[in-house]
Amino acid sequence: MGSKEIFALRKEGRKKQALDMARAEFSGNENDLWFLRAYAWTLYDQVKQIVDDYENNRLAPSALSEQMAPYMREFSKMASPLRGDSAFSQMLRLAGKASKDWQDFLAFARWAGTEDFPDEDKAPFINDQGRKIDSLQKRFKRAIGRKTATKALEHVTDPDLVAWGRSVLEESLKEDPNDQWLNYYQSQLDLLNGDLKQAKLRLGPVLRRQSGAAWPWGLLGEILENESRGDAIICLTNAVQVAREEQEVAKVRFRLAHLLALEQRFDEAAYQAEKALSYRQESGYKVPSELTQLISSDWYAAALKEGNLKPLANVTHAAMEILKSLDQLELIYTAGAIDHINPSKALSYVATSSSDGTSLSHRKFPDAAGLIPGTIIEIGHARNESAPVAWRASTASSIPGLCETFSGIVERHEGQPFAFLRSDAGDVYIPPELACEFPVDEQMSGTCVALRRANKQGKVGWRAVQFLEAALG
Repeated sequence: MGSKEIFALRKEGRKKQALDMARAEFSGNENDLWFLRAYAWTLYDQVKQIVDDYENNRLAPSALSEQMAPYMREFSKMASPLRGDSAFSQMLRLAGKASKDWQDFLAFARWAGTEDFPDEDKAPFINDQGRKIDSLQKRFKRAIGRKTATKALEHVTDPDLVAWGRSVLEESLKEDPNDQWLNYYQSQLDLLNGDLKQAKLRLGPVLRRQSGAAWPWGLLGEILENESRGDAIICLTNAVQVAREEQEVAKVRFRLAHLLALEQRFDEAAYQAEKALSYRQESGYKVPSELTQLISSDWYAAALKEGNLKPLANVTHAAMEILKSLDQLELIYTAGAIDHINPSKALSYVATSSSDGTSLSHRKFPDAAGLIPGTIIEIGHARNESAPVAWRASTASSIPGLCETFSGIVERHEGQPFAFLRSDAGDVYIPPELACEFPVDEQMSGTCVALRRANKQGKVGWRAVQFLEAALG
């Protein structure tokens, strides 16, 4: 008996018999890679069924660890020689899928490490719908970050294990400082460490990209609790109002109820507590002690008896104002100049170097629509991001090497829709939309604002974007 027979049993659908054979034949085959692959795939079959049941709500999260742990322990005892093999990485994929509710995930991940993936699992790929999916390795590292934050909040776990998870998260952020999930998990750890400023700085870019999701608003509410109870209530309220499913804000509601009660907004607090309780009762979940304290209070009983449960008013505008104020804490401003305007797309394009730039949406920044080419402004963007969050006027009259003023003689010849301004500082290309204002073969003097930009062929040169004055020579 050997690997061929085990693979044959799997192919026939006799997966339990394949696993039994692998276990029986393991002694003496500990270094046979083909046998180990066959053994690993039989374990994969069992774990995949468990994870499929878990993902499709056929297996309760509370039962996941009990069913999954024995197979994963078995795998970790026999699979080290398979590091770098597809069987190894596919078991890590299943581990990552179950990581949220599998209690031993972090310990397993430390044993597995983050580097023993085949090359194809270290690269992103395009799925059948044409969507780009992050690599298996990156998703595994994210799972480590999430579980590290969860374990750190529990305060009852192996500190060395959490320290290892923190180190993985730190290195992952160095590799991809813009990853929203990694920043979200690190923000949770910053909050736990009492570094509220850093927690907000990390969460800001996440919120801008996920302003319609409940989870970042819930975390911002936690961060703001010690600074501004009113702002914290707004953020937590926005979280419950944008949530698509009740389970997203299961813990947010009784945190919100607690803060509302401290503000003596008892009827609103009772509404949130009642929603949190109903969800747990309907789902068969245990009622946590924090919620038990809320529903045992006199104000809750009074509101329930008198039918005064009061939902909160919409806070979208107030939440966005908090996000704007958060932006101002972390914006980095970069000088640039208006290159050109696309009215059909309602965009103004801003040059920040000879080859780089960004665009300002007139819908998001209506005041930018009135800026003419050559106008120097400053673009505000978040740390590690290039997308503009704000803009402001600049007092600068030029940006050396990017936006400068040139004076000289304009030359336009017959049959050429373009022209050149010949100056002592160099030649400036005048595109057709500006050159058409000049007569052919007549010498004229002129002063223009020009940008130093790369053309479609990659050649860098000065291009006029605005004429300040022109006269016959």
